[in-house]
Amino acid sequence: MLNKKPLQTFAFLGVMVFFLGFTREKTSQNYYVPFHNIDSLEMEKTKMKSSVSNNWDQFVISSYDCLADTSLSFDAFSNGLKGYYVLKEKGSLKQENVLTIVDFTQHSSKERMYLIDMNSFKVIKRSLCSHGKNTGSAMATQFSNTNGSLQSSLGFFLTAETYSGKFDYAMRLDGLENVNSRARERGIVVHGANYATTSFLERNGGVLGRSYGCPALPKEEASEIIDEIKEGSCFFIYSNDLNYLESSQIINGKIYLSVVEA
Repeated sequence: MLNKKPLQTFAFLGVMVFFLGFTREKTSQNYYVPFHNIDSLEMEKTKMKSSVSNNWDQFVISSYDCLADTSLSFDAFSNGLKGYYVLKEKGSLKQENVLTIVDFTQHSSKERMYLIDMNSFKVIKRSLCSHGKNTGSAMATQFSNTNGSLQSSLGFFLTAETYSGKFDYAMRLDGLENVNSRARERGIVVHGANYATTSFLERNGGVLGRSYGCPALPKEEASEIIDEIKEGSCFFIYSNDLNYLESSQIINGKIYLSVVEA
């Protein structure tokens, strides 16, 4: 007579193998899905970041086109916008309607200070602007935050209070970065000067006079400009200085991207 026990045992083992294999496959599939979802999520995040960055680039380009003045370098404008929106987002600006950019990549004979209406992105005013005595002759090339250096400082400032003194009507600046944090201590102010005028240019071989580090303006225009930007607006002095551009927390903080995230 045939012994049924080995057959029963074999059948039982077969069922167990099938069951375990099915369970393992199901578990493996369930385990794989979350990783697939995570990869998709990371890809979506990367795509969103890229989209936000592209939106910012388009915003800068369209805003630059509104200036209708390509004498201001695109890089100066782009970085100026970054800082303006960072300070606005932080609530640092008491005066949000105007952005001042001093483009020190330009020759001193050029009107390289720009006042920009931040509602229309139109240039309100351009002006000559002196750099520091030890910053360079016709071109600004050396910058410092050190007392007694007689050099200009780069970066973002807040315009502050006005006063009357040896420069007549002048406006203090508060530096917001490591490269200009001693601005008030150094007496770096916006003021008028006879050496920052067109007539001085003509007498001095086409090179503007230099200051002790202050962004000095033509004597006859200084009061009007100061009154336009005083008491809490964004003031940016730019040069294509890689040490500054790579180290600036304001420029590299990416807070400005919030403008185009909505």
